[in-house]
Amino acid sequence: MKVTITNKDVANLKKFMILHSKKAKKQKALSFYAIPFEFILVGLILDGFLKTVPLISLTSLVLAILWLVIYPMYYKKICQREITKANQMPESSMEMNFNITDDKKITFSNSDTPKASEIFDLESVFKIAKSADNYFVCFKEGHHIVLPINDEVTDMMLRIKNNFESGDIDNITL
Repeated sequence: MKVTITNKDVANLKKFMILHSKKAKKQKALSFYAIPFEFILVGLILDGFLKTVPLISLTSLVLAILWLVIYPMYYKKICQREITKANQMPESSMEMNFNITDDKKITFSNSDTPKASEIFDLESVFKIAKSADNYFVCFKEGHHIVLPINDEVTDMMLRIKNNFESGDIDNITL
């Protein structure tokens, strides 16, 4: 099946990857919780080595609290900047072939014969998300496919969902 991927679809994919992808969520949680913990841990270790008054521990505690207050605002600003960049992409359009083969493989390529890197195992799909304009297919390997919403694509998503064990199609907002 042929689908047309436009710059708006690519911008929506970038927004999805920034806001909803597994790696983005993991990075946000790690940055939000692990770094303040490291501040406190380093402060306690340095106090133990230097045998000083708990000045370094208190300083590291203050730094951890500041991180918990300032980092969410900073992270939101970074995300907004990347989303703005994604929205300012030049107009473009590309015809892509999207198919599900009989041997449970998904192919997504711009030629009739896909390369090895353009063939994905149907069992490796771990999430399907739907926004107002697009479907997003996420694979365990970290790859993502964006598809525009139309009747043919919706039928294909239902075929993928039937082989998908982890749940339903998630509705998201970008």
